[in-house]
Amino acid sequence: MPLQNLPAELQSEICSYLVTSFGPSPIHALLKTSKKLYDVALPFSVQLFRNTSPMHVGGGPCSRTRNAQFLRYILVSKPELAKKVKTVILGGFTAREDGDTQPLGTLASTPEDLSIYGKFIVHSLGPQLSEVDLARRDKWIGQLNAGHSDAQVALILLACVNLKQLYFEDYQEGPSENPIFRKPPCFMFLLEMAARLPVHGVKGPLSNLRHVHIQSHEDNTCGWEQAFRLMALPKLKVYESLNGTNRGLTPGDLAYLPSDFKSSAVEEVTFHQAFAPASDVKRLVGMCQHLKRFEYISATHRPVVGIFARDIMDAVLPHADTLEVLYLNLDDDCQKVGWEDDPHRLYMGIKLLQMTALRSLLIGMQSLTGVWDPAPGTRLGMPLSIEGAPRIVECLPESLAELHLRDCGKGILGQAAELLEVMEKGERLKNLIGVLILFKHENITIEDVKLSLNAKRKYLSVCFQPRAYRWLDLGGQSRTFEGIRVIPSLCSRIFADELRHDWMDFRGRLTMKMYYTGCDCGWRSRVDPKTRGLRLLLGAPPHEYQLDD
Repeated sequence: MPLQNLPAELQSEICSYLVTSFGPSPIHALLKTSKKLYDVALPFSVQLFRNTSPMHVGGGPCSRTRNAQFLRYILVSKPELAKKVKTVILGGFTAREDGDTQPLGTLASTPEDLSIYGKFIVHSLGPQLSEVDLARRDKWIGQLNAGHSDAQVALILLACVNLKQLYFEDYQEGPSENPIFRKPPCFMFLLEMAARLPVHGVKGPLSNLRHVHIQSHEDNTCGWEQAFRLMALPKLKVYESLNGTNRGLTPGDLAYLPSDFKSSAVEEVTFHQAFAPASDVKRLVGMCQHLKRFEYISATHRPVVGIFARDIMDAVLPHADTLEVLYLNLDDDCQKVGWEDDPHRLYMGIKLLQMTALRSLLIGMQSLTGVWDPAPGTRLGMPLSIEGAPRIVECLPESLAELHLRDCGKGILGQAAELLEVMEKGERLKNLIGVLILFKHENITIEDVKLSLNAKRKYLSVCFQPRAYRWLDLGGQSRTFEGIRVIPSLCSRIFADELRHDWMDFRGRLTMKMYYTGCDCGWRSRVDPKTRGLRLLLGAPPHEYQLDD
């Protein structure tokens, strides 16, 4: 049966699968077929708005021309479509007034367009603004008239009232200490209004936003001034940071640091390729009312500085009755700086017992036990074991159902055998049904491991992982098959969304050898590690697309 003869509900369902985040969307072809399909497909044609640099660049500013086109479409030509936008994916929107000078050409907003935009901003923000906010609002309108991408992006986000997902680059031209660096003032003002307006009975911007993904430009840093403002959004559930570190807060930002403990609706917080300070991580996580999932993965090929397993433990402990999943990969083999005064910061400790809701724990051997087994060629300097560190069976909470222990060597064998014996007896850790132990391939052979588990409905997975796959688990750069283009990160929702799905599914499961004991429900026993590893190490050939300017 032809598509146009199907019921409208089924046509809409089919159209929903044609929305793509890369390249030309098949939706646009449907718009040219018939009036009936045009009416069905039109809302889906704007469901996702993407404006980033070409993928082979891997980062950079968004197109001001594309912003201007989209604004004209959703605020002038077809304003009824603004509420249909669900996802916005953006490259960097420059905050430097002297750096936003590329001509827009014939596609620039007309005076009539700009008049409509200005009135829309005034109407949306309402009349109850303070004098300071009125001045900032008027400056936003002035920068919009000048064609600044920051002002354009802020207006797009203001207009898309039903926006659910926002993925954007925190892009800057030059290092953060550069005196000409400026934060995006219009975007920051919009975030502040999102928190203030509901107090005055006005529906704030971004009031339906559920998911934020922030990716810093690979040569620069991601500040926290946006993070705390975003965390205050009323319906936000997921906050993700990629390549995030500390750019420093200005006095004006201090007002947006969390004053009320557990004031945010966010339930999942993720730091991938992170170089973040412990104090700010603790402060941000402390905003969550009901934190259910927390991930922290350190940056590839960079030392871990000033944040260790005990710091993460202290950050999540206030959420002991809600946190269900804890994923911590601090890369046991990387250099660590700042632990020397207190080696006990290198492992989580017995406070982990207090995490009464924890179901899944994915963690390195050193971070859990304080035991370190360096791979050949690793810079030495940390203790191989720490006196007073608890054994595995002494620190796991009774609620735990799944333990994934990575970066292991021979030093873990005794503690692992003790844990498996406890599982077999069934007197403690009764909810623990699965254990995955990832050994460093260079440090141990399969003949050295004599671990087994003889218990009904419980399983043990033992894997041997080479260094390349351990780096892969950190989610760093990946080259394409041509070897020319570089994907900035496998964690990126902006530039590697399809690869990211593979990476999320198979991180920690890409191994050279493995064996299972117990029931046949172990860790994805049907995984083809060689094929998946090659795909993720090399990357998939990227989609090609070209922006307008």
